[in-house]
Amino acid sequence: MKRFAALFFCLCLISSSLVKGADSIDAQVQAATRVKQGETAPDFSCKTTDGRAFNLGAQKGKVVLLYFFAASVPFSFTEMGYIQKEIVEKLEKREDFTVLCIGRGHTHDEMVKISGENKLRLPMTADSDGAIYGRMFTKFVPRTVLIARDGSIAYLANGSKEYDGIVKLQQAIEIQLKKQD
Repeated sequence: MKRFAALFFCLCLISSSLVKGADSIDAQVQAATRVKQGETAPDFSCKTTDGRAFNLGAQKGKVVLLYFFAASVPFSFTEMGYIQKEIVEKLEKREDFTVLCIGRGHTHDEMVKISGENKLRLPMTADSDGAIYGRMFTKFVPRTVLIARDGSIAYLANGSKEYDGIVKLQQAIEIQLKKQD
């Protein structure tokens, strides 16, 4: 009985530590997030890897999906594959939806290589100095930002939840596409 009580006590301590660790990570992510849901997304301009100009402020009236990633987090490529297959390919004919994948700390050439090696046909841009990323976050990738038609942030997600995260993102996009200004 004493062994059982000791084992139970140890399991409770481990469980408590795991919960505190998760709370700590969530607190760190929140502290590293400069924007909040409902706020106007900070404007930025860039060139995509295919040479097109992109200005976030000019996207008003559209639902915009921004996906921030870094090659140092390889499962980002899996998640971008899901975004391509489960979201972009299903919505590609809509003129009121657009997506941009932003490579934090990557050059244009690296982005072209990443796109080719991972068979990604998503619009991408290099954020070599982290200026775009820095308007919204201070650390941690991947990060997902969904911007409503009015330019406000409708949805924020951090980390990769792979397929489960894509389902939640699809639901958020569907809600925003149904709304009118």
